[in-house]
Amino acid sequence: EARMWYLPTMAVMRFWFTVFVVGVFVALPAGAQEEQQGEKVESAGYEVGIGDVIEVTAFQEDEITGEFLVEASGAITFPLLGAVPVAGMTPASIAAVLEELLERDYYVDVQLQVKVEVFASQPVTLLGEVGAPGTYFLEGRTTLTEMLAKAGGLKSSAGPVLELRRTERTEGEGPPEPMIFETAKLSTGETGRDVILQAGDVLYVSPKKIYFITGEVARPGQYEISLGMTLMQALSQAGGVGKFASQVIEIHREVDSEKKILSFDLSHIRKGRLADPAVVSGDVIFVKRRFF
Repeated sequence: EARMWYLPTMAVMRFWFTVFVVGVFVALPAGAQEEQQGEKVESAGYEVGIGDVIEVTAFQEDEITGEFLVEASGAITFPLLGAVPVAGMTPASIAAVLEELLERDYYVDVQLQVKVEVFASQPVTLLGEVGAPGTYFLEGRTTLTEMLAKAGGLKSSAGPVLELRRTERTEGEGPPEPMIFETAKLSTGETGRDVILQAGDVLYVSPKKIYFITGEVARPGQYEISLGMTLMQALSQAGGVGKFASQVIEIHREVDSEKKILSFDLSHIRKGRLADPAVVSGDVIFVKRRFF
């Protein structure tokens, strides 16, 4: 005797829907799969804020599917529910809260997917010698290296340091001291990969600083000032002093719009009797010829 088996209608629908979803995902090109996974990971721990736009998707429930702005109050205006506070919550937490509220009075077992469509609540400002200076918005955990790449990297005119200033203050204290990073190490990836940016951070890359050297040196001309450069290092960069050079070196420097001439005895610096002075932008180092 032949037997016929019947599955409940809802079970059949869920079975074929699952087959369809799995089939579509498998059929996606590898790049598309990675892109989707990347988006999911990127915003998974992101806490939404004022100005962000979130996208809520409900399967076969168009009336509660759409994009919603996080308003100045920190809430979104959601169909059937009205104002729902979401600021400071992750997309997964928002989905859970909306599902709970909807299932109280309107739906049975509603399933929502929430993602951030527009990131606009956590600004970071990049200034100075980067490819595309301006304001960027964090899209989750973002390192200093990643942000520099997004801004087009460092320009060839970038100076020796990047300065990171935090706007976040500790109660009862002034603004925190800026963090200094060497651009040479940022370019090679030696530093910056473990520095996590925060909303409100300001990054500034100063232009190259130049000094000039003339007189009794092997290679007179203009040179770039490296981080912490001193007079002895500047002389070495120019090939060293000549055999007829005076031991007294002059640095012509502009201080408060006035020209000043500073004199330093190399023999005293070498013997440790005199501190090796720092070279600053715009210095003109003059190595005189000694007279016998």
